[in-house]
Order: sequence, then structure tokens, then C-alpha cells
Amino acid sequence: MAAVNRNMFDASVTTDRPRGGSLMVLPLNLIAFIISHLDDPGDLARLCRTCRVLNYMTLPQLYKSITLTSYDRIRYRGDQPEGMGSASPFSMGLNAIITRPYASLVRSLTLRGSWRESELDEHARIGRVPDSSMMLNIVVRAAIDKMAELESFTWDLNTKMLETVYLGLTNLPKLTSLTVRFPSSRHPRPTIVIPAMPHLRYLKITDIDPLCYPDDISTLLWKCRKLRVLNMHWSPRMREEQEPSVMLHDYFRKCVTAKQPLKVTKIGLQNFYALHTEEFNLAFDQTTVQDVTILTNPKADDYNFMNTFVDSTWPINPPHIIGIKSMRQDSFTRRHADFIGNFTGLEKLYFVNATPNPNDMNSSKPLEYSAPTPTSAGQNNLNSGNASAQTPHATPSNSPSLQANIRDAYLNNIIMNHAATLRHLLLPSYWPLSSSTIARIVHASPQLEQLAFATEFSSMETLGLLLPFLRNLVAVRLLVPTGATLSSQPSRPSKASLGRFSKRPCAPDEIFTSAMTLADIVDADDDILIDKFSESLADPQVFSQLKLFGFGWKAFELLDYYTVPCAPPPERNVQSQSQSPADLVSDEANGCRERLVNGLPHNDDGATASGLLTPAPNGTQAPTLLGKRRCDHELNPGTPPKTCKLRENPIELSEFNPCMPTTVTNGRMWRRRVRRVRWDVVKRYEIWGLDTQEL
Repeated sequence: MAAVNRNMFDASVTTDRPRGGSLMVLPLNLIAFIISHLDDPGDLARLCRTCRVLNYMTLPQLYKSITLTSYDRIRYRGDQPEGMGSASPFSMGLNAIITRPYASLVRSLTLRGSWRESELDEHARIGRVPDSSMMLNIVVRAAIDKMAELESFTWDLNTKMLETVYLGLTNLPKLTSLTVRFPSSRHPRPTIVIPAMPHLRYLKITDIDPLCYPDDISTLLWKCRKLRVLNMHWSPRMREEQEPSVMLHDYFRKCVTAKQPLKVTKIGLQNFYALHTEEFNLAFDQTTVQDVTILTNPKADDYNFMNTFVDSTWPINPPHIIGIKSMRQDSFTRRHADFIGNFTGLEKLYFVNATPNPNDMNSSKPLEYSAPTPTSAGQNNLNSGNASAQTPHATPSNSPSLQANIRDAYLNNIIMNHAATLRHLLLPSYWPLSSSTIARIVHASPQLEQLAFATEFSSMETLGLLLPFLRNLVAVRLLVPTGATLSSQPSRPSKASLGRFSKRPCAPDEIFTSAMTLADIVDADDDILIDKFSESLADPQVFSQLKLFGFGWKAFELLDYYTVPCAPPPERNVQSQSQSPADLVSDEANGCRERLVNGLPHNDDGATASGLLTPAPNGTQAPTLLGKRRCDHELNPGTPPKTCKLRENPIELSEFNPCMPTTVTNGRMWRRRVRRVRWDVVKRYEIWGLDTQEL
């Protein structure tokens, strides 16, 4: 620090500099704060080359987290190969850690990608590790020995990590996170006993293959007394080939023998295929487990594989004391539904959608939907066993009645046992919910902060009536229903036949009036959707907490509010009358149900559901996609309007009236700025980030 000018500590931000502003006029602590928010290695490297001060302050941030990716072939940037004149970036990164005095700055090291191994068949025949793989492990060990402050290590290469690296990791006193990937190829490697790492708090092992790589992890699990997160992923081949080779005794036998159960708070199992034994209850302290993830990664076209080996042996009655707060699962069986009904207190519940998922914004291209069969409110009641929603991925059987029974069992148990405490709820896209079901969920779940579900196209108006009752809602994700199409359901017109999206320009009104499914609305231009959401979600007294709105494979961020001039409304007297979600169910039962006319959903008052985003004729205000509940005289034209007192100022949140227009003083109306966002924004919300087939 001797070379740093003393003015760096006394400088202040000024505007009268002769040659323009400079970063160096800021205090050092402010510069350090700015640098701490940079995460792009290129930006950090360029800062390091700027001056001595920035080099000194940026180097720790540059080397704090290192990710090196290996490729099995040479990559080119334009006409120039990567690493021309030296070696691959992967090798040069390891060289920099070993030969330069920066290894002590590294806190996290990730090695990933494909490592090229030559003559594998010959080495496998004679039982020898290829020299390239052995040299890789030696170099990684040399790098680890220099990283005295290393806290997290990830081995995500397609070659096996050997004992020399494990022994190096045991010497790190601050190592708390370890991720190990076993190779997916079946070439023999030496079998080892993974040594103890007593300071680990996070352990993730993927692609476990007991028949090919039977490394012993029992010692590692036994000695990890501080372990709090355990994720174990078996090779997909275990379930595809139905190999009952996973023996729980092999992994937890030392914990059982020593009578020292693991006190983990979060456990995740993927592609798990094993017989239940009493040792499983002795291996874990089930009173400390708060987060459970069970993923089976079923194929979308083959869900009928046998699960009897697992399902018939694992109990559905939990222990007397259970503290599970979060559950995440992608398979749906009656036994699991009964298990959820045997305890209370869930705060987060995620039903992961099967892959490929048409609602996933990370899909390479939008996938075609098949519209589910529409059903009436009575058919979709939770107590009905004859609902006809098609869920071919929900159960091992494709019987619609059995699928509906399982779905209703889940929803009933969720509402009765967990709705009062739920904060996050992700439901699968092949459970299209009716208006009455949505109302029951909303009425029973006042603490919801994130909500994702699929709904029928005919229930869109009810959705707009119910969302205002979720006052804590921060993010909502509306999934387009997926499922089988029956011959009685009008088929979805193709984009080419309608010519609405790419062949010819189309007015917004025509887009919404001609839409037959939710997917048609999602396909609309972003500017049109943004304009509609800006109007529908503009009430600051109702949607002030809502920050993100997902619509199919699209997501929109809701920003600040502003006002626009509005035409004066027609003179009428309306009495304010609040209504609860339960009242909406009774309204629907009393004659406000929706019906299909000419293939489009209609209400009894003649309004089409496809026109929910379209202004009504004659200057009246039509219900919007997410608008408020219409007044009684609007639902029933024969009913005389009731009087109410309109206010000039925005009403308080506690006095919210669904019938009142979103107006402010001086004849202006609320609007909200909306913008389309991508995965880098939505991944922070669990209803998007956890909707994946990964632990």
C-alpha cells in the first residue's frame, strides 16, 4: 500500500475535474464495495490491468471463485483456436494456481467438462488408469495443497476422481462443501474408501453407479458430524434397467453401528431405487430433517415403469415427531398423497414438472401444447372422483379416473393439512384447476408468497378475481395446461392457419377474441401482453407486493407505478361490497358458471372469456385478465345497481373494495411499468428455479 497516494483516503466526489471524472477520486471502501458486486471474470481481469490500486483490490475478487471447464476438442473463437501459443485455458488455469502466489485467495474451485482419455478399451482390458487421467489428478492435488483457505470444491468432470485428490481434500481445515461426480461411462477404476472430512456441511454425490464404481462413502458420512445438506444422485441406468443394487446398508452402516445418526436438515435423493429397511430410520435423525427432495426423473413417454420395489416397502406413516417444512417431488402416487396427509406444517411444496416442459423458458424452442379436456366446476371439485383432466404423467396408470383421484387426494390433503402455513406452492402443469379449486386454495392459503399452477382457459376471469385476496403474493406463475386431447375438444388452430403471429399483423383485440387456449395468448407479441399487464396489475393498493408474473414460458417483471389520463366513467351508483374466495365458489354454484359457445368459453351473461383482455364496447369497462371482481349488477343485468361512495384518493389496503376502479385524483388512472425478463431474473424465485430435474 506504500504506492497508494494519500489522497485516496481523503478524496471526495467532485464535478469540476479538468479531464472528466475518474474512479480514483472515490474512497477506497466505496471502490471495494463496487468491485464486490462484479462477478464476470473478464471485467475483473480488465480491472486488474488498469492500475496498481485496482489490481491490489480486484485480485482477491478475481481468484475468490474459479471455474475451469475442460473440452474434449479444441474450440475456436473465430479463426483463432483457444490457447494458441500455450495450452488450453483449463490447463493454464491450473498452472496459474500452482505457479503464482494467488492460491491462498481461492475460496471455491470447480472443475467441469469432458476430459479426453485415449485408448480406454486397452487400459480397461489390462486394468490400468490412463496416464492423462492420472496426471490430471496429480496436478489437481498440487493445486489443492496450495489452497489453504479453500471452502468449496466441485469435481464435475467425466473422469473419476482418484484417491490422491481425496487425500489432499482431507488436509483442508476450512473445506465445508464437496461435490463429486462419478463418470457415466463404465470403465473400471480403482475402488477406494473415501476418507473422512470432518468439517463438511454440504455433500453432493452424483451419478453413483454401485455396480461399476463401488467406492465406499460410509466413513465419509460417519465422520461428517457437521453435515447439514446431503444430496445423492444415482445413475439413471439404475431405474431404466430396474437394478436393485442400491443397498442402504453399504452407505450408512457405520452410522448405524456407532448409533450416531446424521443430523441433516436437508436431504435430496434422485433416481433412488432401493428396498426400505429399518436401518434407514437409524441412519438419520428424522426430527432434524426440514427439507426433502425426491426426484425419479421419469421419461415423458414412459411413466409406467415398475415402482413396486420401492413403493410397497416404504412406509407412509411418518414418525411421531416430524419437522418437514419443504418438500419437492416429481412423481405422484396415492401413497405419497397419503403421506402428505399424515402431518402438518409444510411451508414450501414444489411439484416438479416432467421434462420436456413446455412452460420452461430455457427450452430451445416453444413446444406444442395439447389442450386438456375442459370440465365443469362440479366435475373438478376436490371431492369428486370423476374429474376428466388428462394427466398421463401423473400416475403409473393412464386411467383418467385414477389420475383424477390421485390429484384430488393431493389437493385435499394440501388444503386441509398445509394450506394455513404454505408460503410457496408449485403445482404441475398437467393439473388444470377449475375456478372452485383455485378459490379453495386461495381461501385456505393466506400466507402464499409464490404460487404456480395451471388453470383452464374458461377460469381466467375467476383468476383475476382471486389474486387480490393473496396480499403477500410476490411472484405468480400461470402455467399453460398440458395433457391429452380428446376428440370432443376443439383443436388448437395452428399459427399458420390463423396468421396472427407471423404471417400478418393483427390488432390486439383480434388476438384475444380469436384465442382458444392460453397458449394462444402467450404466443401474442410481448408489447401487447405488456400493455395488458400494465393495465390489469396497476392497482398499488392490491398488487403492490407482486413483483413477478409468469405466463407460460414468458415472465414479466412489475416495476414502478405511473398515471395516465382516463376518460370519465359513466355516472352510476355502485355500493361497495367485498367478497371472499369462498363467496366466489357459491356464486359459481348459483349460476355464474362458464360454458362453451362455438368453441369459446362464455359466461351466463354472454361475455366471452377470450375477451378478458379486450376493452368492452360502448365505453364500458370489460373484465381484464387479472382485473377485479365485477359488481353484482354487472354479473346479473336484471339486478339494479347499488350505491357506493367513490373516493378521490387511493383507498387503504385494509379497505380494498374489488368493485372500485383504480383511479387517482384529477381524473387519472394507475398504470405499471412492465418488462420481459429472462432466466437470470426468475431463477431467484423458487417456483422457477426449483422446477427442474436437478438436486
